[in-house]
Formats: sequence, structure tokens, C-alpha cells
Amino acid sequence: MAEEQTFNNRKRLGLAIGMNTAFLLAEVVFGFLARSLALQADAGHNFSDSLALIISLIAATLILKPRTHKKTFGYHRAGILAAFFNSLVLILVCLYLFYEAIRRVAHPLEVKGGLVMLVAGAGFLVNGGVALILRKGRGDLNIRSAFLHLAGDALVSLGVVISGGVIFFTGWNIIDPAVTCLIGLLILVSAFRVLGEAVNILMEAVPRGLSYKEIQDDILAFDQVIDVHDLHIWEIGSNLYALSAHIVVGDEMVSRHRVPMGLIKEMLAEKHNVVHTTLELEVEPCPPGEVCHFET
Repeated sequence: MAEEQTFNNRKRLGLAIGMNTAFLLAEVVFGFLARSLALQADAGHNFSDSLALIISLIAATLILKPRTHKKTFGYHRAGILAAFFNSLVLILVCLYLFYEAIRRVAHPLEVKGGLVMLVAGAGFLVNGGVALILRKGRGDLNIRSAFLHLAGDALVSLGVVISGGVIFFTGWNIIDPAVTCLIGLLILVSAFRVLGEAVNILMEAVPRGLSYKEIQDDILAFDQVIDVHDLHIWEIGSNLYALSAHIVVGDEMVSRHRVPMGLIKEMLAEKHNVVHTTLELEVEPCPPGEVCHFET
């Protein structure tokens, strides 16, 4: 069932990538013809959509690859590396858009508002249609993030339609670079958010949404646990959490603590979604950097 769901999600993502990429190419061409920087900025926004969808497709594909002796955690970090690189590219694109917008304010060009409305309106329909395609797979967090991305971009295209209408009926060409800066800011917010998440994962920070203190307290809540230290929580890939810790128990045979160990792992998986857990039992705290030995 899980493999069938993954296959269906990959088909949805593939169709979404094809539709979105075809439209952004058309938007680039018509943006130059209409002399609309806002339309070109929206094309840049749609380019970020395609990158986000491709990253989601890569993640949905690579996650199925088995682990190897060299890549013991598999290929979950591939999507994170791609997200890191793509967010940096998007930031550079935004800086270029801001530069062009300032240049347009100093040397305004006549914008064909009618053509802008027509193309941006088509963009609203395409982005909305792609979002509806992905809507059926929202049970998967990877697909849900792509769905939200596309739904938001449909609203951005609607904003470009409005700016084209203002130009068409009033001749206020200044609205074009103004909308360009607004779209650029939206892209920057998304890009920095993705960049921050990628950096946190690569730095093995505690995943967003998890509380170090809460997890520590939940482990200490077990009667057999005296103390917990060297607790590390990190994210292997998107929403794939791992944990390692030293658990201090009573001075008795360690083998008697197998049942509580299983309960601790079950609690971590069910309550905190930590599925990869490594716990080391100690009868007394082990100094950092030292290897402790005890009888079982």
C-alpha cells in the first residue's frame, strides 16, 4: 500500500512538473514581449515552483533506494542538498529582480497591460490546477508542502493579473516594478525559509517542532530511568528523525531493562515521530569521551 501511494505521488509530481515548466517558459517569452518585469518575476516564482516540485520528486524517488555500506542512512540527504543549492540560486534571482525594478523606476517602459492580464490569468489557472492535482496526496508531508507552495503561487499570479489591469485601464506603468518587488520579497521569504531548514538539518540541529526538554522529561518519566545524558536529536532527511542517548538505570543486570527500553522507543516513535533510536544503558553516568563497561 505504501509503495502504491509513493508511485501515485510520483505520477502527480511528474505531471505537475510538466505543466508548471511548460507554462513558466511561455511566461518568460510573453514577459519580454509585454515588457513586463512583474510577469518575468512571476516566471521566476514559477521556476521556484518547478524546483520545489523536482526536489519533492527526487525525495520521493531516492527514499526508495536501499542503504549501502557507504551510505548507511540511505539517500535522504540528497533532497536537502538540492534544497540548499536551489534556495541560494533563488536569492540571486531576487537580487537581480530588485536591480531591474529599480532600473525600471528610473527609466520606465510602456507595459502591455492586456497581455500581462492574459498570461498571468493563465498562470492562475495553471498553478491552481497543479495544486488540485497534488491535493489528493496531501496525506504525505512532502506532497502537502508542494501543494501549499502551488496554492500560494496561484494567488501571486492573481496579483499580477490585477497589476496588469491597473496598467491597462490607468496607464500607471510604475505598478509593474512595484509588483515585481512584492513578488521578489515573497520569493526571498520562501528561499530563506528553505535555506534555514536545510542548514539546520545539515548542522544536525534539533528538528523544528520537537522539544529537547520535553523528550528528555518523557524518558525520565519511566520508573527504571535514573538519568539521561548525551541526548542527541537530529533529522536524517525530511521529517525522518533520529535520536541517541545514554540511559542511566539501577545497579542490576542490564538484561532486565529490555522491556523498558522497548517502551521508551515505542513512546518516542508514537509521541515524537522519532523512528531511528539508539539507546545505551549505564548503571552509572559515563564521562563524555570515555567507554564504560559493565556486566550484563
